Amino acid sequence: MLEAIRQNSRSAIIYILFAVIIVAFVISFGPGSTGGGTAGITGGLFAAKVAGDEISEKDFKFAYRALASNFPPAMAQQQRIKELIMDRLIERELLAQEAERSGLLTSEKEVNDMLTNGKMMVAGQMRRIDGYALRDGVLDYDRFRLVTQNVYGLTVKNFVEIQQRELLADKLRELTRISTKVSPDEVKADFQEKGRQANLEYVRFSARRFEDDLSPTDAEVEDWARAHEAEIKKAYDDRKYAYEKQDPSVRLRHIFIELPKDAPADKLAEAQGRMDVAQKTLKSGTRFADVARGASEDIVTRQKGGDMGWLKQGFSGLPEGLEKKIFAAKSGDLVGPERTDRGLELIKIEGARKGDIALSAARGELAEELYRGAKAKEQARAAAQEVAAKVKAGGKLAELYPKSNSDADEAKARVGKAQKVEVEETGLFSRRGDVVQGIGPSAELAKAAFTTLKVGETIGPLDASGSFIVATLKEKKEPDMADWEKRRVELIQEFQRTKWFEVITAYGKQRCTEAHAAGKITVNPEILTYEGGAGPANILGMAGKYEPCSGRLF
Repeated sequence: MLEAIRQNSRSAIIYILFAVIIVAFVISFGPGSTGGGTAGITGGLFAAKVAGDEISEKDFKFAYRALASNFPPAMAQQQRIKELIMDRLIERELLAQEAERSGLLTSEKEVNDMLTNGKMMVAGQMRRIDGYALRDGVLDYDRFRLVTQNVYGLTVKNFVEIQQRELLADKLRELTRISTKVSPDEVKADFQEKGRQANLEYVRFSARRFEDDLSPTDAEVEDWARAHEAEIKKAYDDRKYAYEKQDPSVRLRHIFIELPKDAPADKLAEAQGRMDVAQKTLKSGTRFADVARGASEDIVTRQKGGDMGWLKQGFSGLPEGLEKKIFAAKSGDLVGPERTDRGLELIKIEGARKGDIALSAARGELAEELYRGAKAKEQARAAAQEVAAKVKAGGKLAELYPKSNSDADEAKARVGKAQKVEVEETGLFSRRGDVVQGIGPSAELAKAAFTTLKVGETIGPLDASGSFIVATLKEKKEPDMADWEKRRVELIQEFQRTKWFEVITAYGKQRCTEAHAAGKITVNPEILTYEGGAGPANILGMAGKYEPCSGRLF
């Protein structure tokens, strides 16, 4: 082996390197050594203890520097990089332990060959050693030693021990890959399923679209509530947490007239004139919600009758002075019109509450919410049924609800998408369970698209995620069996790789979960601290408790 290394090396220093590596192996893994684990890496804290073996602080920091050195600390925390690397190292230890139990070994030659080629393995991933450690593509020992010490914080001996462990775990992955078998018939069936595609043309009637247009009276809501008391109580019980220990909050409606801060006098007079008209209409007895629907220029709340919802003090988005007046007012009071940086605001206080909110106090708002949801769903279904009848009578979805063409139309559609109905297409897609591309889960529509519907036929209305869909099968594509015959070997290999990845991922997850549940995994939380003192991050990037086996890095 050494003779071959001499022939392939461009420097006598390479020979010295492998002599050092061999000595390291003899010391670390020969008779009387601690074996193939990373327990021989001394100094510093432990990063984790996994079923009797230890992942050292140096081991963890090496993986983090090799994989995440380019991540700014804030981004690393947000993406949970340290936690994900810890998961991979725990997985590596569990796989290496299983490899040992299976009698697998790693030889000096395997590590030497990998290093000679300028490669290393980090948390299960094959990587190039830092380019500085190479000279003309060949490992230079002096440079390599400097890189391991100054970049990775390791001695050559430490580095070799880690690579031994990585290769041992990889042996089990490779054994799993070889033992993962697929049949040509299995791959062919998958190819046919993916190659059988459908394209649906459809219109969606969202219940939300109709809900925004509803403006029920108090009497209508109360009549509905009396017949649905059980539903109201269930909704209250399901959201009990939202009605306990509440900070002071108010429910507001507003009429907003837009007016830039530096608007000239004539624009100010014009805006005040529109607000005066709105106030006169209110004095005539018209409900505030109805006036807001016609007069307010706030596109977010206008369709909801100016409803701003329940707002806590300090979180209303209104100027501090105006907010103080609102929280000092009583239910039913009007505040304003007031000039703000955005324009003119006339606000009605519709309710106030704090502390624990009883069912009797929450009943009204819950009844209105449920009433609006139920009525909106009824109207959405009725609208979809009407369209389905027109299509079945010979109409075309694209003609009944043409798609926006101009940029202006598209911009309007983005602003008020819930209010606009236009024809859409799924595009060609393969069946993936009950999920229909662009629409969402719908078992009936998914089945029809790939079995019963013929091109040009229409189905619906069907309930899909709170909307009612009317769909026409526009195009159907069958799998290209000639392509199957041409790429048969390639497709079988690709399918086998995919299946192997699923198998080894599931196995690693299972072993980690079992070890964690048995109390065989201990993680040092200090290792997962980010720059600035922030502790382990959760999925939102905020401080939170790390749980092993939570995800994968790649």
